[in-house]
Amino acid sequence: MSSVSRFNLNFLRTTSFRLAAFHLGLFTLSVMVVLGVVYWFTAGFINRHTEETVLREVEELSNVLNERGRIGLLRVISERASDGRTDMIYALTTPARDIIAGNLASWPSGDPGSGWVEFDIKSRKDPGRKRQAVAVILPIEGIGWLLVGHDMTDRYLLRGQLLTGLIWAVSLAFAVGMAGAIYMSRRVAERIESINRTIDRITAGSFADRMQVTGSGDEIDRLVTKLNRMLDEIGRLMLGMRQVTDNVAHDLRTPLSRLRARLELAQRDETLSDAQFTTLEQAIAEIDRLLGVFNAILTIAAAETGRARTDFEPVDLAALAAEVAELYTPLAEERGLSMDVEAPLPVMVSGSRQLLAQLISNLIENAVKYSPEQGHIRVMAGTDAGRPLLSVADQGPGIPADQREKVLERFVRLEAHRGTPGHGLGLSLVAAVARLHDAALALSDARNDVTTPGLKVELRFPA
Repeated sequence: MSSVSRFNLNFLRTTSFRLAAFHLGLFTLSVMVVLGVVYWFTAGFINRHTEETVLREVEELSNVLNERGRIGLLRVISERASDGRTDMIYALTTPARDIIAGNLASWPSGDPGSGWVEFDIKSRKDPGRKRQAVAVILPIEGIGWLLVGHDMTDRYLLRGQLLTGLIWAVSLAFAVGMAGAIYMSRRVAERIESINRTIDRITAGSFADRMQVTGSGDEIDRLVTKLNRMLDEIGRLMLGMRQVTDNVAHDLRTPLSRLRARLELAQRDETLSDAQFTTLEQAIAEIDRLLGVFNAILTIAAAETGRARTDFEPVDLAALAAEVAELYTPLAEERGLSMDVEAPLPVMVSGSRQLLAQLISNLIENAVKYSPEQGHIRVMAGTDAGRPLLSVADQGPGIPADQREKVLERFVRLEAHRGTPGHGLGLSLVAAVARLHDAALALSDARNDVTTPGLKVELRFPA
């Protein structure tokens, strides 16, 4: 499915569109009811007016018959029937329904009896043209039958045109309402989508981003304002926590270094027993671990604050990856691992050489740490779609897809790796350095030909 189709499908599922469609349905139904009532009253008026006209004509003809007799009735019907401007229909017949006066060409088919009847007529002046009429049939004693009616063709045409006009009015109202509903729904959907994009950027690490306030003062603006205030407060608290951590790391690094030097000096005492020497050696190792944690924290802080941008310079990513991999080759071979480096051509990026070297070192160190014996590590530096690409892949246990975002945070370690030496800052340092260099970081399965999924870490730098 194309992105446009997915957008349209998601748009139709939005609350704003459903609400607008619901109100549009109510509005259209209301318009239909109102216009239906207008049509019903108009059609009823036409029918009542026709009936009143016909009955009034019947009453006049009855008076003529009573006052002037049969001859007078024939003369009046003939006079009125000869008026080409009238829409009235007259027919005076014998008891056998033979027309003796009037403007009706033939008696209505079906041998209707007395009362009201609707039928098609043929005018004597225009026999080829069929028209519609409504009439009342009355028996006339001593003569036969009297039919008095009204040509309804024009009135039915008017009623049909009225119905057509009402249908067009409803359709136009629906179309305009639908266009307005789509427009307003899209406006709301676009604002919500803008908020979602900002939230995605903040989630991805752009903590300084804030949602746009349009200035309309509506409920969305008020919500966005409060969300921005909440993010500012969260940012302030996070900054305070990081500053405390960074300050502790900075303040303790020097005393720990001095303590380490003193312990090394104490180790040189030849009077120490083996147990005392081992205890000092373990204490030095513990101090080295703490110094490693503090150095990692300070490196992450330098990357996150952007201070390291002042050290940016052209760096050959391929040559740097080969140099770092060469340093780890003896350790990999000692653990029974093989490591290949694919970096045939220079890959230039703008960045901090020291931090990029630390990034590559962390990735290779993790690959060596978690790869099984006889495992294989692949380091690659090249280009992809014109963008510099760095990747490190191993054959270790990998990281579940639902945990890959979490492991990029500080001091996060998976339960399965609790027994492995480490402090949970390796990948968070990688993520911080990647953000500093505007590189896209992606973790995925390495897709090896072994039973374990492995881990592949890719960084795509700006072109």
